Amino acid sequence: MNHLIRLTLALAGVASVSAFAADAPQLSAADVAYHQAEVAKVTDMRSQLSSTKARAKAMGNSTYPGSPQANPFRAYPPSCAADPLPDKASGPYFSKQVPLYVPLIGGATTETVTVTVWRLACSSTGNPTTYNPTGAYNAITLMRIDRPSDNQSMVPTFPLVQASQGSIGFDSAKSLIRPATEPNTVISEQGFNSPLYVSTTYVLENYPYEGSGYFTFSDAFTLRVDPRLNGVSPIDISVPAYEPTQSTYPDAFGPLPIDGYMSGNWYDPDHAGEGIVIEVAEQVNSAGQVVRPFVFDWYTFDANGIPFWIAGDGIVDPSNPLSVSAGTGYRTGGGFAGNFQSTVLNPWGTVTFQFIDCNTIKFTYQSNGGLPAGVPSGSGERTWTRLTNVNGLTCE
Repeated sequence: MNHLIRLTLALAGVASVSAFAADAPQLSAADVAYHQAEVAKVTDMRSQLSSTKARAKAMGNSTYPGSPQANPFRAYPPSCAADPLPDKASGPYFSKQVPLYVPLIGGATTETVTVTVWRLACSSTGNPTTYNPTGAYNAITLMRIDRPSDNQSMVPTFPLVQASQGSIGFDSAKSLIRPATEPNTVISEQGFNSPLYVSTTYVLENYPYEGSGYFTFSDAFTLRVDPRLNGVSPIDISVPAYEPTQSTYPDAFGPLPIDGYMSGNWYDPDHAGEGIVIEVAEQVNSAGQVVRPFVFDWYTFDANGIPFWIAGDGIVDPSNPLSVSAGTGYRTGGGFAGNFQSTVLNPWGTVTFQFIDCNTIKFTYQSNGGLPAGVPSGSGERTWTRLTNVNGLTCE
C-alpha cells in the first residue's frame, strides 16, 4: 500500500476496512496479486524510457542551469494555458467511466470514476478570416478524472494512461504519455498507481526522454485509460482531430487574451523603420492585487521625416483581457546620452490594441486636438506583424 495512504488512514484513526468501507465490494486476494503484478509490468515498461532528457543530451552538459525556453517536446503552444486548469469541460468532450483500484487495510476495492477529455483553443492562428490563413490550429488537450466523492477515507490509485497515434500502438513503451496537473512543465506527471485524492484536471503531454513517443494531440488519437484490474478491460476514448468551427470553438476565431506572450517587437513589413515595442508586465498594486500593466513605445516619424517617439501605458482588465486602451504622451526637453536636466511629458492621445493571433496585432489611434505644430497627429487603424518573441515566452 502507498505510504501516503497508510499515513492518511493512520491519522484518521482508521483501524479496519469496515470503519469506512463496509459497503465497498472487496477484491479477492488473487485480484490484489494481479494488480500488483501489473504494477511491476508497467514499472518495467516505464524503465524502457531513458531517464536522460533528449534535449539535455543533445546540448551536452553545462556549467550553468538551463535558461528559459519553450519545451521542444511540448504538445501545445506554451502560450496556450497557465495554472490553474479548468475543472469543467467546454465545447465538444468525450467521457467514459472506469473503475479504479483502491487499496484498503487488509484488502482492496474499486471506485468508479468519470474520465473526460476535451480541448481548449490556443489561438486563432490559421483562422481563414484573419491574417494567417496558412497556419495550423492549435489546442491544448485536457483530461479530467472526477471521483463520485472526494472522500479521503477511500483513495483510488491513478490508472495507466496511454495514447495510440500513427505507428505507435499500445503494446509499445512509446505509448506512455505524461499527464501533468500544470501546463508548461517538462517532467512533472501524475504517475501510475499514485494516490488520486481529489477530482483533478490534467494536461496531456509528451515525455522528454529518449525512447519516448511524441504525440500531436491536436490530431486524432486514441486515449487508453487502464486501471490494470483483473477482468476489467481498459477504456479506450477515440478523440477526433481538432478542427474548430465558430459554433464548436468560438475562442479559436477571436482575438487572444493579452498577457506576457504578447510582449515583443511589432512592425509593418511594408514600412520598415517604424515599429512598436510592447511589454505586458505584472505588478502588485497598493491594494495587494496582481495587475497586468501594458506598456508600449511607438517609434514613428513626424511630417518632416524626423523620428518621433510616442509612449503609452494602460492596465489589462482581467474581466475583458481581449483588448487594452492606453493613454499616450511624448517628451520634450531632453538631450543626447543624458545631457539634460529634465523632460516634460506632453499628452498625445489614445491607442487601443487587439491581438488577432500570436503574430498579428491590430491597433487604432486617436490623437488629441490642438497639438503643437510639428507633432504628428491623426486617427486610424493599423495591422502589423510580430518581429520578435521574448525568450521563454514563445507565442504560437
